[in-house]
Amino acid sequence: MLKEGMSLTQKKVVKENETAAKVASGALEVFSTPMMIALMESTAFSLVQCELEKGDTTVGISVNIKHLKANLIGDELECIAILKKIEGKRLDFAVKVLHGETLVGEGEHSRFIVNEEKFLSKLKK
Repeated sequence: MLKEGMSLTQKKVVKENETAAKVASGALEVFSTPMMIALMESTAFSLVQCELEKGDTTVGISVNIKHLKANLIGDELECIAILKKIEGKRLDFAVKVLHGETLVGEGEHSRFIVNEEKFLSKLKK
C-alpha cells in the first residue's frame, strides 16, 4: 500500500563506466549527472514497485535535479527517495544523494503508475 512519507535508501559505489567521460556528458572521470539521475529514479522506482498491483509499474515523467558535488570512481554514495505526494496515479518524490555527510545532489522526481500491458500496447499501435 502506497503511503506518503515512505522512504528507501540505496547505496552504490561509483564505477568507471558511470563517469561523465564514459557517458559523453562531459570530459572528466567523475560521477556523471545522468548516472546520478538514474540512481535517483531507480531508488524511487524500487520504493514503490513492490506496493503496486500485479501488472502495474511506474514510468518517470519529470526530474528537477541539482548536481552539487563531484565524486570519483570508488566513492560510496547513498541515495534516499521519499514519497512526498500521491495524486491519483502521479507520485512525487524528494530525492537526494549523499557521500558521507556531503550532499552530492538533490531535487524532485515524479513517476506515473501505468499498467504494463496497456502502456506497451498503446506504443505498438
